[in-house]
Amino acid sequence: MMTTFRSRKRSPRERALADFQKLRRYQEASQNGYVRCVSCQKLMTVKEAQGGHLVSRRVRATELERDNVWPQCPRCNGPLSGNVIAYRSNLVKMIGEDRVKRIEDMANASEGDEEVMRRLDDRDQRSGVSRKNDDDYKRLAALYRAATRLIQKEKVS
Repeated sequence: MMTTFRSRKRSPRERALADFQKLRRYQEASQNGYVRCVSCQKLMTVKEAQGGHLVSRRVRATELERDNVWPQCPRCNGPLSGNVIAYRSNLVKMIGEDRVKRIEDMANASEGDEEVMRRLDDRDQRSGVSRKNDDDYKRLAALYRAATRLIQKEKVS
Protein backbone atom coordinates (compact mmCIF):
# COMPACT_ATOMS: atom_id res chain seq x y z
CA MET A 1 0.00 0.00 0.00
CA MET A 2 1.38 3.38 -1.01
CA THR A 3 1.12 6.25 1.44
CA THR A 4 0.61 9.75 0.14
CA PHE A 5 2.10 12.56 2.15
CA ARG A 6 0.57 15.96 1.96
CA SER A 7 3.04 18.79 2.34
CA ARG A 8 2.11 21.04 5.20
CA LYS A 9 1.70 24.70 4.38
CA ARG A 10 4.25 26.83 6.18
CA SER A 11 3.04 29.35 8.69
CA PRO A 12 4.00 33.00 8.08
CA ARG A 13 6.62 32.65 10.84
CA GLU A 14 8.13 29.50 9.32
CA ARG A 15 8.23 31.19 5.90
CA ALA A 16 9.95 34.29 7.31
CA LEU A 17 12.51 32.17 9.17
CA ALA A 18 13.29 30.13 6.04
CA ASP A 19 13.59 33.28 3.91
CA PHE A 20 15.84 34.93 6.50
CA GLN A 21 18.11 31.88 6.70
CA LYS A 22 18.42 31.85 2.91
CA LEU A 23 19.21 35.57 2.91
CA ARG A 24 21.93 35.07 5.53
CA ARG A 25 23.53 32.29 3.48
CA TYR A 26 23.64 34.51 0.41
CA GLN A 27 24.93 37.47 2.41
CA GLU A 28 27.87 35.36 3.59
CA ALA A 29 28.56 33.75 0.19
CA SER A 30 31.63 34.51 -1.84
CA GLN A 31 31.25 36.00 -5.30
CA ASN A 32 31.24 32.50 -6.81
CA GLY A 33 28.54 31.21 -4.44
CA TYR A 34 30.50 29.39 -1.73
CA VAL A 35 30.22 29.61 2.06
CA ARG A 36 32.04 28.06 5.01
CA CYS A 37 30.28 26.25 7.81
CA VAL A 38 30.49 28.46 10.87
CA SER A 39 31.24 25.40 13.03
CA CYS A 40 33.58 23.07 11.09
CA GLN A 41 34.69 25.50 8.34
CA LYS A 42 33.72 23.06 5.56
CA LEU A 43 33.50 24.83 2.20
CA MET A 44 30.22 24.23 0.34
CA THR A 45 27.91 25.89 -2.13
CA VAL A 46 25.37 28.31 -0.75
CA LYS A 47 22.63 25.89 -1.83
CA GLU A 48 24.16 23.02 0.17
CA ALA A 49 24.37 25.12 3.33
CA GLN A 50 21.71 25.52 5.97
CA GLY A 51 20.99 28.46 8.24
CA GLY A 52 22.38 27.49 11.63
CA HIS A 53 21.57 29.35 14.84
CA LEU A 54 23.79 29.99 17.83
CA VAL A 55 20.67 30.46 19.97
CA SER A 56 17.82 28.19 18.90
CA ARG A 57 15.24 29.68 16.57
CA ARG A 58 12.67 28.74 19.21
CA VAL A 59 13.86 31.85 21.07
CA ARG A 60 11.82 34.52 19.33
CA ALA A 61 13.94 37.43 20.57
CA THR A 62 16.91 36.24 18.47
CA GLU A 63 15.28 34.19 15.70
CA LEU A 64 15.79 36.95 13.10
CA GLU A 65 18.99 38.51 14.41
CA ARG A 66 21.74 38.67 11.79
CA ASP A 67 24.48 37.76 14.29
CA ASN A 68 22.54 34.65 15.35
CA VAL A 69 22.17 33.00 11.91
CA TRP A 70 25.15 31.78 9.86
CA PRO A 71 25.77 29.22 7.12
CA GLN A 72 26.20 25.76 8.54
CA CYS A 73 26.75 22.38 6.92
CA PRO A 74 23.96 19.81 7.25
CA ARG A 75 26.15 17.56 9.43
CA CYS A 76 26.89 20.25 12.03
CA ASN A 77 23.34 21.60 11.95
CA GLY A 78 21.74 18.14 12.10
CA PRO A 79 23.45 15.11 13.67
CA LEU A 80 25.87 17.29 15.65
CA SER A 81 22.95 19.36 17.04
CA GLY A 82 24.43 22.64 15.90
CA ASN A 83 28.01 21.83 16.94
CA VAL A 84 27.54 24.75 19.32
CA ILE A 85 30.96 24.78 21.00
CA ALA A 86 32.75 25.15 17.67
CA TYR A 87 29.98 27.47 16.42
CA ARG A 88 30.40 29.87 19.34
CA SER A 89 34.21 29.71 19.29
CA ASN A 90 34.40 30.50 15.57
CA LEU A 91 31.70 33.14 15.82
CA VAL A 92 33.68 34.97 18.51
CA LYS A 93 36.67 34.97 16.14
CA MET A 94 34.48 36.31 13.32
CA ILE A 95 32.39 39.00 15.03
CA GLY A 96 33.83 39.38 18.52
CA GLU A 97 32.81 38.42 22.04
CA ASP A 98 30.61 41.51 22.55
CA ARG A 99 28.30 40.71 19.64
CA VAL A 100 28.05 37.03 20.60
CA LYS A 101 27.31 37.98 24.21
CA ARG A 102 24.57 40.37 22.98
CA ILE A 103 22.75 37.47 21.30
CA GLU A 104 23.08 35.32 24.39
CA ASP A 105 21.92 38.21 26.61
CA MET A 106 18.86 38.79 24.41
CA ALA A 107 17.94 35.11 24.77
CA ASN A 108 18.39 35.14 28.55
CA ALA A 109 16.46 38.39 28.93
CA SER A 110 13.57 37.03 26.89
CA GLU A 111 13.37 34.14 29.34
CA GLY A 112 12.94 36.49 32.29
CA ASP A 113 16.46 37.38 33.45
CA GLU A 114 15.82 40.95 34.64
CA GLU A 115 19.48 41.71 35.40
CA VAL A 116 20.46 40.84 31.83
CA MET A 117 17.45 42.79 30.51
CA ARG A 118 18.75 45.97 32.15
CA ARG A 119 22.10 45.58 30.33
CA LEU A 120 20.42 45.59 26.91
CA ASP A 121 19.72 48.73 24.93
CA ASP A 122 16.11 49.81 24.34
CA ARG A 123 15.82 48.14 20.91
CA ASP A 124 17.07 44.79 22.21
CA GLN A 125 14.81 45.03 25.27
CA ARG A 126 11.77 45.55 23.03
CA SER A 127 12.83 42.63 20.86
CA GLY A 128 12.94 40.45 23.94
CA VAL A 129 9.39 41.16 25.05
CA SER A 130 7.46 41.92 21.86
CA ARG A 131 5.81 39.28 19.72
CA LYS A 132 5.43 39.43 15.97
CA ASN A 133 2.08 38.58 14.44
CA ASP A 134 1.39 36.84 11.13
CA ASP A 135 1.27 40.14 9.25
CA ASP A 136 4.69 41.10 10.66
CA TYR A 137 6.15 37.78 9.53
CA LYS A 138 4.57 38.09 6.06
CA ARG A 139 6.04 41.58 5.65
CA LEU A 140 9.48 40.42 6.81
CA ALA A 141 9.41 37.37 4.52
CA ALA A 142 8.71 39.60 1.52
CA LEU A 143 11.61 41.88 2.48
CA TYR A 144 13.98 38.94 2.92
CA ARG A 145 13.00 37.43 -0.44
CA ALA A 146 13.53 40.76 -2.22
CA ALA A 147 16.94 41.24 -0.58
CA THR A 148 17.96 37.69 -1.47
CA ARG A 149 17.01 38.24 -5.13
CA LEU A 150 19.21 41.34 -5.27
CA ILE A 151 22.18 39.45 -3.83
CA GLN A 152 21.60 36.47 -6.13
CA LYS A 153 21.85 38.76 -9.13
CA GLU A 154 25.29 39.86 -7.94
CA LYS A 155 26.58 36.39 -7.09
CA VAL A 156 26.70 33.12 -8.97
CA SER A 157 23.95 30.84 -7.71
